[in-house]
Amino acid sequence: MSEEIQGWRDIIQQNGKRVQPQLTIPKSIADLADKEAFADSHTKFKIFIERYELNRLDRHLNLYCCTEEGRETVFAYMNPSTRDLVKVVEG
Repeated sequence: MSEEIQGWRDIIQQNGKRVQPQLTIPKSIADLADKEAFADSHTKFKIFIERYELNRLDRHLNLYCCTEEGRETVFAYMNPSTRDLVKVVEG
């Protein structure tokens, strides 16, 4: 898990209270990410990372992941341990 994502987890879990997610991802991108692999959440994350590294993601998803912010947001969304940090929004 990247230091940035861990920092977000720490902020959200301050004083044992959960606050609203700080990251957002468009529903269209979340849907594309979810379609990348049909498996349990941990395996799906590993498959997603592998497909990303091999440059085999859907074209639109790959374009979204071109920026560091987009990539980290999608990784946080796909990772079962940080998925609750990402809010899916219309778009």
